[in-house]
Amino acid sequence: MRLTLLLILLITCFSAKAEGLVRIAAAADLQPALAIIEEQFRQYYPNAQIAITYGASGTLTSQIRQGAPFQVFLSANEENADILIREGKTSGTGVIYALGRIAFISRLDIQADSAVEALKEWQEIKRPSDRLAIANPIHAPNGITAMSWLQHWDKTASVQSTLVYGENASQSVQFVLSGAANSGIVAWPLIALRDDLSINTWLIPSEEHELASRKMVLIRNANQTAVNFYQFMQSDIAQNLLSQYGFGVP
Repeated sequence: MRLTLLLILLITCFSAKAEGLVRIAAAADLQPALAIIEEQFRQYYPNAQIAITYGASGTLTSQIRQGAPFQVFLSANEENADILIREGKTSGTGVIYALGRIAFISRLDIQADSAVEALKEWQEIKRPSDRLAIANPIHAPNGITAMSWLQHWDKTASVQSTLVYGENASQSVQFVLSGAANSGIVAWPLIALRDDLSINTWLIPSEEHELASRKMVLIRNANQTAVNFYQFMQSDIAQNLLSQYGFGVP
């Protein structure tokens, strides 16, 4: 009898803890902003347990389709979230929570007033071994946006041989910071508030590229903590923080 009671108590405690844990899949360029948003969320839900996995949206989508136990998905575009919606893996049709922005960055001493001027100067002074970093457009929406900007200025063919692809938005920035590439077209939110970087940056105007609307979805059978976080991401607090970190606000 005592053993049975003990087992019931243990199961109850475990269930309570499990109910409070929310696993979030998030696009890589959200990392700086989500760290602060998570802090704000905990002020309202101090007992919430949050585990965030960052990566390329296409990769995260594949993981969710294969059964990864995420409860909220913050995609860098609409398309990947819509795949999950069509397959019936979500609760509802999702919400546009932000708009993507990109920037041209370079370790070189480039003097330019705009991103396209900086790109042109880079092409003029670069060495044969120099590389231009972008996120892999096969599974990273930031890479698709970067390619759309190059296409806008008819630069795709002229830089194709210099491109080096990061697995996600964070890795493309890291390529430039580490010297693996000396320039890049990267997610603006990863560098917008950083004053510790020895690089030149130019925010690319949104009218020069396809503006990626970013959708978040609540995965089916998500617990209450996940629902709370999903709703909090739509609050003025979270939206203002996303704006501060360089995202466009819908």
